[in-house]
Amino acid sequence: MFQVRCLFLVVLLTWLAPVVVWAQVETPAAANKRLFDRTVDELNFRTMETVYDKTFTRRKFPVSLRTQQQRRQFDDFNGNADLKKLFLNYNDLSERFKNRFGKGRTDLAEFERQLNGLLIDKNFEFFISVIPRDERIALIRAEQRIIKQATAQFNASQDPTPDELATDAATVPPADATTLPSGDASELEDVAPQPEVVVPSSGGPIIRSADVPSTHDWFDYLTLALALGSSLGLLYVLTSVLPEMRARLNELDPTHATRSSDSLPSDRYEDE
Repeated sequence: MFQVRCLFLVVLLTWLAPVVVWAQVETPAAANKRLFDRTVDELNFRTMETVYDKTFTRRKFPVSLRTQQQRRQFDDFNGNADLKKLFLNYNDLSERFKNRFGKGRTDLAEFERQLNGLLIDKNFEFFISVIPRDERIALIRAEQRIIKQATAQFNASQDPTPDELATDAATVPPADATTLPSGDASELEDVAPQPEVVVPSSGGPIIRSADVPSTHDWFDYLTLALALGSSLGLLYVLTSVLPEMRARLNELDPTHATRSSDSLPSDRYEDE
């Protein structure tokens, strides 16, 4: 019996030793990169799950599809080839966000900026445009909470201190006005920053930049038409219906004709 226990302890230590060594060897940068990739997978899963569940009321997106490879093998779209192509394209495009972190800056600010970039990406906006506006706002707020949870787990032990950042900023030469930003072709295509629509996470109204052209849906136009119709109806009642009703009431009142026909008593100075 004692030999069996010793053998079990040896096997257990042999199995745990690589795990302990790997945990000690993994650097904070590698851990942060793994956290970033896992968060991107979670954001992509939540997005595809919401769009799928709102598209099919009697179907549910499987909760086991947590990776890009697993989501690519999913084929339950009720024979809708266009919708399947849309999901596959977004699954591949959103996977590219994993390559945007880990090269160059790897601090907390860059980590959060890259994750938030997924929520303002044009492919993300196009993919969720098939669901109602309220559902889109709820999805963005839910994914913002996921990003906040990921930033709370970020290991910032290797991030530069404020003093180091100030020193680096002082040593950087002034940028040339004609220099284009470095990056891939997709970044060079649009050099000027585009205004963004900020979706608050506290349930308040949506704050839209003044430079963004306002977009209205059918409900806004219907509200405007109803308001104009109500105003015109009220004006018609005040200018036409009420005067006509007043005239008819005066005709039906016999005392009104008597009062209108009686003349005022005249003063007779002769009697005095």
